[in-house]
Amino acid sequence: MEDHELAELGKKYENILSKDPESNTFSLLANVLYRQGKTDKAIGVLIRGLGYNKNNVTARFLLGKIYYERWMINQAKKEMEKVLQYSPQNLEAAKLLSQIYRSEDKWDKALQTLSVAYSFHSSDENVVVEMKEIKKEISKKEAKLSKQVFETPSGSRKIKGIEIDDSSKNEEVYTETMANLYIEQGQYDKAREVLEKIFTNETERNLAIEKLEETKLNKMNLTAELSSRE
Repeated sequence: MEDHELAELGKKYENILSKDPESNTFSLLANVLYRQGKTDKAIGVLIRGLGYNKNNVTARFLLGKIYYERWMINQAKKEMEKVLQYSPQNLEAAKLLSQIYRSEDKWDKALQTLSVAYSFHSSDENVVVEMKEIKKEISKKEAKLSKQVFETPSGSRKIKGIEIDDSSKNEEVYTETMANLYIEQGQYDKAREVLEKIFTNETERNLAIEKLEETKLNKMNLTAELSSRE
């Protein structure tokens, strides 16, 4: 759809909402604003509209998607959980929520979420593949946990009389999940440190840090906007 067509639709939906603020048309307006790149305005429209129409699944999904794109993981998770509460067959919401659970190392919940979606979309091969990957990861973690039962924290330990040398030390592992968690907690300096460790390529590192700064600014603006409404 061309830019001028989106602009015309936006005006049309704004006119409808000006006459009836409780209309579900807000979700259509928000989508137009989102496609125009006016994300902050889209968030405002969605939040106001959901105040009147809490069960609007389309609006909640779009809001959760925007939160996820801005690395506002906790907010995105809450919206996707609500979407699936009202519409358990929503495959896209299930996939996104499952991805969030995986980033939080909650593999059982990720599998459960996709399993419910699979009951509605049993022909979707991508869901089957994702479920297999999750099951494989769960098996790895269970095997690792079983192995740790036989280990002690001492530097040099004995199991049934056999001495094992633990001369190597654990190295801290940096991941994007760790960076996302720091961002969610507002610890941007730590998030930046992690991103600098992850990306050895200078171009990729600069892009990641640029996105981090953009996310930080967006969250600050959103907080200020919500506070002004209260």
